[in-house]
Amino acid sequence: PKTLAPGARKPRILIVDDSEMTARIIEADLVSKGFEVHIADSADKATKIILKKQTRPDLVLLDVRMPNVNGEQFCRFIKSNSLFKGIKVLLCSGENVEELQRICREAGADGYIPKDAVMGNLVAKELMPPGAE
Repeated sequence: PKTLAPGARKPRILIVDDSEMTARIIEADLVSKGFEVHIADSADKATKIILKKQTRPDLVLLDVRMPNVNGEQFCRFIKSNSLFKGIKVLLCSGENVEELQRICREAGADGYIPKDAVMGNLVAKELMPPGAE
């Protein structure tokens, strides 16, 4: 989002990942692009963020492999709850693409991003000289 109308809120993204380092790297990139970003390291914490109107995200970047409630289960929870019907869910994982596509279909996610693509893009951007884009 380049410019927002006065009074308009920034698009809100929730990163759900049990790896704090991964979450922080993605957060820094999204914040620099003008998004409001929240981070949760578990489905429980993510649920608390989603339930509050003030922090409810437009998009959830959801790690598939997490302890306790995994991304597939959490995606089903979001997608089956009418309160959250405006929330898009992208699965973000190190799984192979075929497995990601299957999980995406079965969990009802809006899409997926291979984690190495996300991290690779961010790292490449950090290492590029200014103005080389």
